[in-house]
Amino acid sequence: MSPSVDTAQAPVLEVSGLTVEFPGVRALDGVDLDIRAGEVHALVGENGAGKSTLLKVLGGVYTPSAGTVRLRGEVYAPRRPSDAHAHGIAVIYQEFTLFPDLTVAENVYAGREPHSRWSRGIRYGQMRAGCRELFGILGVNIDPDARVADLSVSEQQLVEIAKALGADGQVIVMDEPTAALSKEEVERLLDVVRRLRDEGRSVVYVSHRLEEVFAVADRATILRDGRLVRTLAIAATDEDKLVRLMVGRDIDSVFHREAVAEGRVVLRLDSVSAGRHLRDVSLDVRAGEVVGIGGVAGAGQAELTQAVFGALPLRAGHMELDGQRFAPSTPADALAAGVGFLHEDRKHAGILPDLSVRQNLTVTVLDRLRHGFARLLSRQAEERTYTEYGSRLRVRATGPEQLISELSGGNQQKVLLARALAPGGRVLVLNEPTRGVDIGAKAEIHALINELTAAGAAVIMVSSDLPELLGTSDRVVVLSRGRVVGVLEGQDRTEENVVVCATTGRRIGVAA
Repeated sequence: MSPSVDTAQAPVLEVSGLTVEFPGVRALDGVDLDIRAGEVHALVGENGAGKSTLLKVLGGVYTPSAGTVRLRGEVYAPRRPSDAHAHGIAVIYQEFTLFPDLTVAENVYAGREPHSRWSRGIRYGQMRAGCRELFGILGVNIDPDARVADLSVSEQQLVEIAKALGADGQVIVMDEPTAALSKEEVERLLDVVRRLRDEGRSVVYVSHRLEEVFAVADRATILRDGRLVRTLAIAATDEDKLVRLMVGRDIDSVFHREAVAEGRVVLRLDSVSAGRHLRDVSLDVRAGEVVGIGGVAGAGQAELTQAVFGALPLRAGHMELDGQRFAPSTPADALAAGVGFLHEDRKHAGILPDLSVRQNLTVTVLDRLRHGFARLLSRQAEERTYTEYGSRLRVRATGPEQLISELSGGNQQKVLLARALAPGGRVLVLNEPTRGVDIGAKAEIHALINELTAAGAAVIMVSSDLPELLGTSDRVVVLSRGRVVGVLEGQDRTEENVVVCATTGRRIGVAA
């Protein structure tokens, strides 16, 4: 944290009584906020709290229904994103706005390319030099001539920041900037944020990761259900208090696994090999059990879950479901057998963005919702399914016909989890079930998993979040290079053992 922030100085950006209404919903309700020069101001709250709406007002995407925004004392009312850029406000959204086939320099200077006075040609040398200067400010080294598509996610994030600086961004808004970064990349980005603050720029930092908020922010504003809860100094609070303010209640343990009596074997994998990586995997999953799957990225987790869901043919071995041969040749076969699947990539392989919440939730059970000789789809049955699962998972939407793309990321994830449950919940294959959701939604999803296993469901859960993997699973199976190298139970279920098995291939709980 920065102890040098002057609490008495006039704010650079001041929001007063901001209200944003959409048909049937008030996304922001009389919110007040002030941002000072040379501070990192965290904006926190559950999914659906109004954070994204506030950012889009600042970025000129949404027009408020009421309230005012002042920038350096003057009324600020952007009508389009270019207005925000012209006033020195740069919003860096989760989804980058870069051109992948252009170079770094071409992206940084897009729309403001320097031209030769006489020929009007673009001065590429000046653009390269400018990029090097900007990256020098950020303390990183990225080739201005590199194609953006060839950069890592963290490097693309830095290009977005350089782009903001190059346009003289004085207020830089970052929306979940570390969502797809490794631990090392996160540390580098936080260093960049500190550099921006030390230069006197204002940073609005939106993140679900409270450890980052406490590592870098000076103050935090908490939103809940579109309303301001409180703005406070980070030095005057702790994580537990911040969580209580965010969710309006205590969460004793986000990763809480209730004891469930061990049941029969529901799913059995016997010497299964599939895809390029998965080799000779044997695994039992019992009724009422959560089996966590751990390992470094690319160790075979995707192949394992896709094989169970019928999306990847087996090269060897076989599977059984409730003692009967189980050989799904397509996901439709798996769904018909009561196997639900949650994909890790919500945007590209999960939601159907141009369809409604109702259509997204019921797409896996349409055959069940047809009736009559003509097998027509029953709208009433669809709406009953939406009501049952939508209320069960506390999906926040204006109604079943709202486009799923209009929901927050956490509510989209809840709809996809409801879709996985709809086929019957006999076996649930959950890939990164809480990725990109807030701490309150995490607690709700884990409570739901407990409820489902108590009712007899068998769950396979892949998670790269070690506390979640260990705290939510009954057993953890660790993969390395496509093989099972660890079966961790009881006192063996530790972060150290997961890392050792995953990175060295050392066997724990598995015969050599």
